[in-house]
This record gives sequence, C-alpha cells and structure tokens, in this order.
Amino acid sequence: MAHRLRLRSPGRRDEIQMNESSILIVERLLALPFLLLGLSHIVQRQMWLDVFADLASKGHVGVVWRSFLFELWPAVLIVCFHQDWTWPGIILTVYGHLLMLKVAISLLVPDVGLKSLRQAERVGGRAFVGAGLVLVSLGVFCGFRAFFG
Repeated sequence: MAHRLRLRSPGRRDEIQMNESSILIVERLLALPFLLLGLSHIVQRQMWLDVFADLASKGHVGVVWRSFLFELWPAVLIVCFHQDWTWPGIILTVYGHLLMLKVAISLLVPDVGLKSLRQAERVGGRAFVGAGLVLVSLGVFCGFRAFFG
C-alpha cells in the first residue's frame, strides 16, 4: 500500500497527536544517553578532560568531531521533532535550540569552537561536573516525562 503525504491545516487533531508522539519519542531516545553521559561526566572527570584535550589537540578537526559526536544528533532530534513550547516541555526545546546554535557557531566559526574545547583544560574537572549535572537533570526530566508522565 502506498503512503501519501497530505498537507493539513494547523490545529488539526492528527497533527497534535503526531506532535505529541514525536515529543514522546525524542524524550525516550534521549533519556538514557543524557543520564549515562551526565553520570560519566561527574564520575569520570579525568577521562573527559583527556577526551577534550585530545580533541583540542586536533584543532579544527577536533571541533568537527566534538560537534558531530556529542552535540549535533541530540540538537537535530530536538529541533526537528520536539517543538513543545509549553511548560515544562519548553525546557528541552530551548536546550535543543541552544545546542544547535552552539553547533552552528562551532562549525561556521571553528576558532570559537576550538576556544570552547580548550576551556575544559583551563577550568579543569569541575566544568565536567556542571555539565554532568545538566545532562543528568535533562535525562531525569526526559525519562520521567517519557515513561511516567
């Protein structure tokens, strides 16, 4: 059976259900990675310092790797499929848009992205604890909404 894309007017029930479904899928997809990456940032600070130092040593190539490995995929998922502009869903939506902005700046002005990579070495492990707490919070948020909300 062939499927056809049908354009619908805004506000239709089908669009609302699809939007709610895509929001739920994004939250389910991101809950576990956010939790694991966040806990890893907190517990394995030295490992992340080493990773970021290695990426920084690669110059602009390291910026590309960081952007694609850690930032672009969640940003794309959120920006494309998590357009929830109501409370509390707006938290993840805004995070995704800010992350996409960071990716865009890093890839379009790689010296800025490189400066960000090198900041980890200057600040040290405490920067990873802060980032880890943000990621764990987002993971708990997504997990609660996706599986219990």
